[in-house]
Amino acid sequence: ITNIGEAKIETIALLPAKVKQSPTRMWEKVSVTSLTRLLDLVEFRVTHFENRGGDLYLKCESRFDVAQCPSCKRLSSHIHQRKERRIRDLRISGKRVTLYVESRRFACDDCEKPFTESLASVDARRRQTRRYEQNIYEQCLHSDRKAIAQGEHLSESTVKDIFVKWSQKITRDIPQHRVRILGIDELALKKRHKQYVLILSDLERHCILAVLPDRKKRSLINWLQAHPNRQDIKVVSTDMWEPYRQAIKTVLPDAQQVADRFHIMKQLDQRLTQARRSIQKKADSESYTTLKGSRWILVKARHDLSSEEERKLQQILMICPELRVMYLLKEEFRTICDKVQNREQAARFLCAWICKVKATNDKRLLKFVKTLTNWWHEFLNYFIERVTQGFVEGINNAIRATIRRAFGFRNFDIFRLQILAQYGGS
Repeated sequence: ITNIGEAKIETIALLPAKVKQSPTRMWEKVSVTSLTRLLDLVEFRVTHFENRGGDLYLKCESRFDVAQCPSCKRLSSHIHQRKERRIRDLRISGKRVTLYVESRRFACDDCEKPFTESLASVDARRRQTRRYEQNIYEQCLHSDRKAIAQGEHLSESTVKDIFVKWSQKITRDIPQHRVRILGIDELALKKRHKQYVLILSDLERHCILAVLPDRKKRSLINWLQAHPNRQDIKVVSTDMWEPYRQAIKTVLPDAQQVADRFHIMKQLDQRLTQARRSIQKKADSESYTTLKGSRWILVKARHDLSSEEERKLQQILMICPELRVMYLLKEEFRTICDKVQNREQAARFLCAWICKVKATNDKRLLKFVKTLTNWWHEFLNYFIERVTQGFVEGINNAIRATIRRAFGFRNFDIFRLQILAQYGGS
């Protein structure tokens, strides 16, 4: 409980109820000494202060009369130039804090070279303390720079400069861990413009390793060849993009490539959706009403359906025998993926499933079978360790949220730093 009156602060520290002691009471004048303690910067002490509106201005002086020469490492006390320096710091009691400190230049008596003293809390040629910059950087990970600039009364360029400086430092200092399972997936920044970036991730540690500016084969090859521990990569999970397969065979011929199970299922769901749309266009009014809005009911796993969704599914399958056959084949394929734990057993079940599909003579399902056959060995590798890109898909959704929050990124380097700072490994 804090009461301010007649230049005194009364602080009552209430102890826990189980400790039977009376509250302790401390009286202290509002002074530069207390502000020095609140500021808590080792090289400064407050000499004057001004409280104006929502801002607190503190004039500070150095606690030390000497500084170390960066050339000869000797201490010097010979000051030959002083200049006032204005520095932003963390808030105190909700008030914005501005420090006015002296920037001192010393003349070394031994090597006779002038130098500017280095400060523990402020980097050279910076207008903010290190801890304040770190606070701005951490805000940038969860908010847009414009809102931060407005809240802190800074320019957007200053906030951007702080973010770039700290993110470069943090991403540069990330240790190079050995990667055993590598995930490769692209993310569309602008689908209509076919603007893709490539996300490379460690599927065991659940972190992003790199963000490449495109999904070209050459870009992936260059990154793999430059990776210091590429010989440790034993499994690579990808979607069904042919350049990925070629790049992996070129650089990692001994690695086990896995075609992601969820991308395979997505292809099958798309064939089912195409069939529903075709049937819906030709259906009578009653059937059209039943089929309308049923997309997610048909592609959703049956065990995840609610009782109402299950009831509607039964109506759909009753009025559309063709859709019923495709749906049951889709669910059988999902069951194989969920239940089978052995590669050879999966091959037998999938061969039997393909025979059933061919018996239907449905052109959409046959097209899916062709895709499955092209990626046969890669998909069967899924049943060895059951590696999926579920983490990557979740991260992609988080990245899209970051893009929306920033209203898009015009600079790829800033985008890459943002993603690595938020989701990179530590």
